[in-house]
Amino acid sequence: MNSNRPKTLIAALLLASTPPVFADSTGTDSSAARQSPPTPTTRTVFVQLDDISYGTKSIDVKPGETVRFVLKNEGALMHEFNIGQRASQLEHQREMAALMKDGTLTPTGKAKSIVWRERNTGPGDSSPPGYPEVVEAKHDDPNAVLVEPGTTKEFVWTFTDATNLNFACTLPGHYQAGMVGDFVMR
Repeated sequence: MNSNRPKTLIAALLLASTPPVFADSTGTDSSAARQSPPTPTTRTVFVQLDDISYGTKSIDVKPGETVRFVLKNEGALMHEFNIGQRASQLEHQREMAALMKDGTLTPTGKAKSIVWRERNTGPGDSSPPGYPEVVEAKHDDPNAVLVEPGTTKEFVWTFTDATNLNFACTLPGHYQAGMVGDFVMR
């Protein structure tokens, strides 16, 4: 048997089960901008996330520009980089508060739970009837990305019009503490 086959199969299964990081935006602010595939980009902007602030309060953008944001969380808490208008971000804050309240999200990351999967057993099989699988909570928002403490994530966005757009962390209390910045159209 070819020793590379199991490795190739495992890699293919992992890639197939990984959700796409870059998807088309269908959020409320899609007329003003949209999340884009990872290439091509006009430029890269590095943003540091601390507790509780961004390393910058404003980012200059141009109409039609595609920007790759590299987000590095230097803090002890999970943060979000959410692009949108204030009204949609206020609505998203309610959704994030509900996810924190029901335990889907924690202050430092997405909750994980153990789910028992059934296993086909044959006659005389002494193995347990199932196996545990760790399932991570989902956060599917095309306008945002969650960045856990100590991690770096990328987020690509095309600005068709940055009028009244800002970036914010909509986790409970973070926006109110000032974790918000503006996009300035140049």
